[in-house]
Amino acid sequence: MNQLIKETIIIEGSVRGMKFSKPVLLQYNPKDESIEEAIINFFNSHAKSFEELAVQRGWRDSYWTFPQYYELVI
Repeated sequence: MNQLIKETIIIEGSVRGMKFSKPVLLQYNPKDESIEEAIINFFNSHAKSFEELAVQRGWRDSYWTFPQYYELVI
């Protein structure tokens, strides 16, 4: 049985000197793909890593993280 996970992540970085913070709602099966692969697939990319995806999209100093409210729950 496929166990789909819905997960919101935040992608932060800058494009042409302007900072951005973009929430992305992912839906993926952790048995089939990692969260990084799910991010890459969300953007319909064939990148091999998040870093390669960032280069393709023109993001500088970018990273992905979980929303801060997850940290408050722990």
